Amino acid sequence: MNDEGPPSERANGPRTGAGAATPADDRRAQPGLAAMLDLSGRRALVTGAASGIGRAIALRLAEAGAALDLVDRDADGLQCVAEDTGRWGPDTAVHVVDLADRAAIEALWATLADRPPDTIVNNAGAYPERSFVEIDEAFYRQVMAVNLDAAVWMCRELIARRARRGGVIVNVGSVEALLPFKADLEAYS
Repeated sequence: MNDEGPPSERANGPRTGAGAATPADDRRAQPGLAAMLDLSGRRALVTGAASGIGRAIALRLAEAGAALDLVDRDADGLQCVAEDTGRWGPDTAVHVVDLADRAAIEALWATLADRPPDTIVNNAGAYPERSFVEIDEAFYRQVMAVNLDAAVWMCRELIARRARRGGVIVNVGSVEALLPFKADLEAYS
C-alpha cells in the first residue's frame, strides 16, 4: 500500500484536472523545505545555475517559492533547470552570460532593472586543471575573472541597487581553498 500523500490520493491516485492541487498548494502541503522556509515574494539570482551545486541551489530556492534568475554560459543546461523549477511554479528567467566579461555582467544587471533580485548566490566557478608551472597569464586571468572578479562585480551591482532596502549575498567557495586535495588546481584554489 502506498503511504504517501493524503488518504484520497493513496486510494485513488493524485487529483488531476479541475480541482487539482497547484504547485503552490503542493509546496505548502508537503513536509520538507517549503514547510520550513517560505521565500514567496523573493527573487534570487543564482550564477553557475546550469549544473551541479548551482542547479541544486536553484531547485531548493524554487521549492521554497522564490522567483529565479538563473545565470550560466550553458544555455541548454539553464533551460533544463528552468523546466525543473517549473514544478514548484516560480517565475524563472534564464540569462546566458559569460561571467568572465565585466561588460556582460553590467548588461545582465541592465536587463534586471525592472525586477532586480533581492538575493544573489555567487556559485559560478571555473575548475581548470593545469600544472602550476604551465599556468600562463591568460589562463590565470580567465580563472580569476570567473572565480573572483565576477563575484565582486555581482555583489557590487546588488549592493548598488539594494543598499537602502537590504538583501542577501551568498558567496560559494570550495574546500580546495583550505584543503587542496587534487593536483594541478593551483589557479583554482
